[in-house]
Amino acid sequence: MIDRYVEELAEALHGPRAAKADLLTEARDGLFDAAEAYEESGLDRESAERLAVADFGAVQTIAPDYQAELGLAEGRRTAVLICAVLIAQPVAWWAMLRLAGHGGGGDVSAGYLLVDQAVRWTGGIAIAIALSLAIATGAGVRFLGIRRRLVRAAGLFAFLVCAVFGVLGLLLTLYSPATDSLLGITGLPGTALLLGIPLAAVAVAGHRCLRAA
Repeated sequence: MIDRYVEELAEALHGPRAAKADLLTEARDGLFDAAEAYEESGLDRESAERLAVADFGAVQTIAPDYQAELGLAEGRRTAVLICAVLIAQPVAWWAMLRLAGHGGGGDVSAGYLLVDQAVRWTGGIAIAIALSLAIATGAGVRFLGIRRRLVRAAGLFAFLVCAVFGVLGLLLTLYSPATDSLLGITGLPGTALLLGIPLAAVAVAGHRCLRAA
């Protein structure tokens, strides 16, 4: 009966696998401890498990509290992923240009300078927002409480980051003096590899975040 109960609870929850596994393990251990206590008082195993499950509460009653914790974990993971992707971008692009034999310099258009400044400013702001979300869904819970709005905000912000930096990355590629050919390594293929794939991971995390919220 306890195993069936935990399986039903698992089906009702959405969130990071590790965090979900920890919550389910904690629930299962608590149920087994309660069942053993009832057994020691003289009940048979089936009755002991039935009472332990009844004391624990119906799945539809306790699932929202568990889901709230999983939502925070998903929001925190999404925010950290955004920070990691944005912080790694300058290093990744520098490395790719070095490997491609472009040491920098050369004539730079006004369009490139404008887009480059936009990337720098929006990148810094996005990292600051992501760090704030990571703190709010982590240590900030003790002050702010468990708020699903934060988790939903993290998910929506992930999609916003994908849209904004997808467009800026494409413009930067088009205006870059290092782009000898759009089909070359420093053109669209490089952009898809260094920016497209990480942003796709951010989008997936954002979807999971909204689901967990």
